Amino acid sequence: MNYEQRLTAAAKYVFDGDARAATEGEVNSSDYGVTAVLKPHQIEGLSWLIRRYLIGANVILGDEMGLGKTLQAISFLSYLKFCRGIHGPFLILCPLSVTDGWISEVTKFSPKLKVLRYVGDKQYRRALRREMYENVEKQSSSTNVQTLPFDVLLTTYDIALIDQDFLSQIPWHYAVIDEAQRLKNPSSVLYNVLRDHYIMPRRLLMTGTPIQNSLTELWALMHFCMPSVFGTLEQFSSTFKEGKGAPIVKEKFKSLKYVLAAFMLRRTKSRLIETGTLSLPPLTEITLMAPLVTLQKKVYMSILRKELPKLLALSSGTSNQQSLQNIVIQLRKACSHPYLFAGIEPEPYEEGEHLIEASGKLIVLDQLLQKLRNSGHRVLLFAQMTHTLDILQDYMELRKYPYERLDGSVRAEERFAAIRSFSRQSVTGNSSSESEPDPDTAFVFMISTRAGGVGLNLVAADTVIFYEQDWNPQVDKQALQRAHRIGQMNHVISINLVTERTVEEVIMHRAERKLQLSHDVIGEDAIDKEGKDMVGAEAGDLKSVVLGLRMFDPTTESNESSGQLDTSKVNAIVEKVIAFRHGGKSEFEDQTVEFTSKDLLGEKSYDPVLDEASYNSWVQKLKETSETSGDLALEEANKRLKLEEKHLKAESVRRKAEEKKLAKWEAQGYRSLSVKDVVLPHDNVLSDSGLVNLVYGDCTQPSKICPSEPCIIFSCVDDSGTWGHGGMFDALARLSSQIPKAYERASEFGDLHLGDLHLLEISGEDEENKDGNVNLWVALAVVQTYNPRRKVPRSSISIPELEQCLSKAAFSAAQKSASIHMPRIGHQNGSDRSEWYSVERLIRKYAALYGIKIYVYYFRRSS
Repeated sequence: MNYEQRLTAAAKYVFDGDARAATEGEVNSSDYGVTAVLKPHQIEGLSWLIRRYLIGANVILGDEMGLGKTLQAISFLSYLKFCRGIHGPFLILCPLSVTDGWISEVTKFSPKLKVLRYVGDKQYRRALRREMYENVEKQSSSTNVQTLPFDVLLTTYDIALIDQDFLSQIPWHYAVIDEAQRLKNPSSVLYNVLRDHYIMPRRLLMTGTPIQNSLTELWALMHFCMPSVFGTLEQFSSTFKEGKGAPIVKEKFKSLKYVLAAFMLRRTKSRLIETGTLSLPPLTEITLMAPLVTLQKKVYMSILRKELPKLLALSSGTSNQQSLQNIVIQLRKACSHPYLFAGIEPEPYEEGEHLIEASGKLIVLDQLLQKLRNSGHRVLLFAQMTHTLDILQDYMELRKYPYERLDGSVRAEERFAAIRSFSRQSVTGNSSSESEPDPDTAFVFMISTRAGGVGLNLVAADTVIFYEQDWNPQVDKQALQRAHRIGQMNHVISINLVTERTVEEVIMHRAERKLQLSHDVIGEDAIDKEGKDMVGAEAGDLKSVVLGLRMFDPTTESNESSGQLDTSKVNAIVEKVIAFRHGGKSEFEDQTVEFTSKDLLGEKSYDPVLDEASYNSWVQKLKETSETSGDLALEEANKRLKLEEKHLKAESVRRKAEEKKLAKWEAQGYRSLSVKDVVLPHDNVLSDSGLVNLVYGDCTQPSKICPSEPCIIFSCVDDSGTWGHGGMFDALARLSSQIPKAYERASEFGDLHLGDLHLLEISGEDEENKDGNVNLWVALAVVQTYNPRRKVPRSSISIPELEQCLSKAAFSAAQKSASIHMPRIGHQNGSDRSEWYSVERLIRKYAALYGIKIYVYYFRRSS
């Protein structure tokens, strides 16, 4: 029996079990203590799970997002407890963002199930383990049967890895793994730890996207469920790899679909609505093409000029994929907003219309949100990059729109509070009515697609806007289902903002090809399709992206008028988009519409097909414009050289004065601790490794947060030279007596100037609770002036000087492989909220530029 025959035989055995169970009555979830009324497809799903459990098959519940997989799983666990008499223990693994939703649904729909939420910091989890141990010890003294104090333990993937020594000792009777696409990589640590170390012979995987990019990922999920059935990856790939002729492919699809149907239940909303088993409001998907404005064109063009040699190498196949990815990231940033590049945004940061006018996408988004706000709708706004969310947050502050934000840096406690706050108010029942917006209700929920695109229920919004598209189109599909799901009452509009004739349009067409794989393998019409490019779907991606760059005309960069948008035309297009909410489509016929920038600028439409001849012509044009630009740059350089010569003499005088001062300091035994001015990283690329974490506690005790890494404590001071009292002053003085002495000595020698950062290493003798193996520094940032004749002697924090000091501190932290710990600067009760956001943007900027971790400490909010 070959591999394919073995799979077919296993699937036949499962289907025979279904036939034997067909005579049994329909399940009644109320008999299992479930208080919810299950919909027909959920009853069918529960029956399917029970049948698979009884024949010993581990399976995938692959319903499309928004069809109530969580409720089906909860009902099944209730069945195991109340019908089979099995009290667990059951394990549920899920992303941190959905733990709150799991607890809420179990409490609401199956209150008799005892759930332990095993999520929290190290000390909290240790306390939970101690309670479990004491409970088991108490039972062992009175009876021979030892049970845990819960039926279900709910935790996250990360904690499953961190606490695997404890959790893997528990023999889990049944394990539910939510958002199981996390297991698509069979080489990942999570995949192998769960498979090799955890005792969980019975498993249920839940995912709305069982196929994302390739058949390899599908095999990983199926193998995790039934390793003895699905064998090795080599066997699976060689069996279902595309053959030479379409008839062979067609037969392979038919065979694969037959096997998958035995081990995976997949229903889609459109199919259920069509058959009359589900009723949902319609969904309209709109692709809105936005043009580049003048500033964006200049940035986009400068990237192409700089990377031209790499592009030529890529098109000839002599360079690697990583080089292309780096170029594409930079081009995508130019499409989103030019302020994502350091040095382009006016400094110091000031709110103003320049923020909107610098991006074609943001101009269109501004018009969209104004219309949606006035008509009482609420919005989910997705972006891929957290730095884009920073800019969108500035925009929300500018327009005074109430909002919530969720990304990877938002702590779990605030994440759940934001979701609950946004979900508390529902959208207007009648979306056609012009209702006054509630100023206290969040209008927009800004979400990082990867951090909040899965598992959340946000039906309070009826409009979804994708400011940036994810590399993986399935991630965007998941994000869309946060609003279009069971519980939604209004027509849902999904608006995809794409910058036309740029790399973003190339990515959009690649996404369409990726989605085709899912339709081919698990779609309802899979067996009717002729052969599609499955396994080799990525073969032409490198070249298609490179050739697609020709969509941008380099000669338009100098045409200032070509990038100016007609506001009236933008407004007219937005009116058309909003009007689609009242279109006459049927409930199950999703509508896809595309608006191009020719409607805004009168440009010609473009057909983005692979065309090497056009690409070569574009390269020649790019070279010519680059040479012309180079001549102009040379003229500018000569002008700058003349100006520099005028300053040489003044610089010489300044240098002599500096040398004299240093000689005096050396003679008197003084050594400056001031950090010299630093040069920003050459490429100004924002690193994904930089993180800003908001934590509770005392920033002068960083060892409680980072016990085993070097730390820099960052604190603001004025230029008076007099050490203050209270707050940070007392805390730093307790930390080390060297700190106030160094500050006062710097003032004594005239070494205390606005914008200076004095970096002092703390010795082990003076520091409280010092771990001798860990280095600690204190950075004193001079960002305030002091004048005793002023009514308020100490000035407010100077943002330009604060940025200068943050740059020096971040550079020093990167050099020392240290993290930075600081209080929440500029945030006081009753103070202007925007001041903290200006500071926060600077902190995130330099954390990203230097790839460091910055911890911001603050007190708990009063309830």
